[in-house]
This record gives sequence, structure tokens and C-alpha cells, in this order.
Amino acid sequence: MKKSLYFQTELERITDLTLREFCARFLDERVGAWFWLSGASSSGKFHPVFSQGIGGLVRHVKAACMFLEELLRLSRWSYMPDKYKDYARVAILLHDCAKYGKRDEMNKDDYAQHGAICAEMVKEFWDEEYADRYGKMPDLIPMAIRSHMGQWVTDREDRPFTSLDQLVHYADYISSRNFIDIPSVTEDYNAVAEQERKEFEELTADIPLPF
Repeated sequence: MKKSLYFQTELERITDLTLREFCARFLDERVGAWFWLSGASSSGKFHPVFSQGIGGLVRHVKAACMFLEELLRLSRWSYMPDKYKDYARVAILLHDCAKYGKRDEMNKDDYAQHGAICAEMVKEFWDEEYADRYGKMPDLIPMAIRSHMGQWVTDREDRPFTSLDQLVHYADYISSRNFIDIPSVTEDYNAVAEQERKEFEELTADIPLPF
């Protein structure tokens, strides 16, 4: 089963079919196994209970996508043209794909730079697979990924600057508050993941999970 199906609902919100395909392929082809297995917080202190344990990072991303859609209803962002809303959806969906390192090169020390690392991974995949047909990736997408940690980025120049940057950062920040509970996120994830539960448990024996 393609792992991107875990995010079928989120992918379907991206109206630009090229960006939708790009996200699905990136998730299937460039994201390491640890992403699908790890918890969202290495310490367990800064994310809700539903973001902990096996698949916790996936559930965090799904929650962040939900909050982004809610924020898009506010007047501050509702005015955005559809293409910019799609840029934000791409950024929030892919923002943590390098949280513990690149693909199968798991490295918890990469956490502080994971926004920048992920932004480069996303640009690299676009340049390799899509640039010849569609030109350069819109800069706003990797910029929003790079800045999603807000005031906690290591480089001050990477802090959220544009309205789109701030939208993505707020969605990520709200979804990481440890007092939040979203039962539908857990139910949605578990419904899809149940058929691969045994595979997940087998993989955890070989991969040092950061939670």
C-alpha cells in the first residue's frame, strides 16, 4: 500500500493536481520509514498524547492540516487566492518529513535544522521530477517549510516572514500544544493503519525510534 494514502483526505484538499501528485510522490518516494513510525516529540513533553507513540508524527501532521484549514477561514487568510492556499497545504503536509533526518538516514541531531533540510529535499525532488515540465517550484512553499518552527528556528533569517509563512507556523504550533485532543485524528489514522499494524511492529525492532 502506498503510504501517501494515510493522507488521502489532506491530499484531496490540494486543488492543483500537479502539486497534489507531487506531494503524494514525495511522501511515497522520499520519506523514510521512521517518519511513519515515530512519535512527534522525542521527549514526549511538547505534543498531545495522540501525537506520541507509533505513528504519532503522522497524526501530528494530520492535525496540523486540520488547523490550517480552520485558520484559512479567518479574514486574515481567507482572502488568499486558491494557489496560495495550495502552497500552504503542501508546506504543512510536508513540513516534518525531515524531522529526524533524511529518508533512511535517521539522525535525531538534525531536529534543529529539520525545516531547512526538508525544504531542500522538497526543492530537490521538484527540480529532478517536475522542473522540466512545470518550471521552478514556487519559492513560497520551501520558505514556509523552512520557517515553520517560528521563533525556535536556529537561524533568525528563517523565521516566518510572509503571511503564508505565519499561517503554516501557527497551524503547526497549535497542533503541537499538549492539551489538545482530537479523537478523529486517531480514529482516521488507525482505520488505515490497522492493516499494517504488524508490519509497523516488526519494523520498530530494527529502527531506533525517537520517542
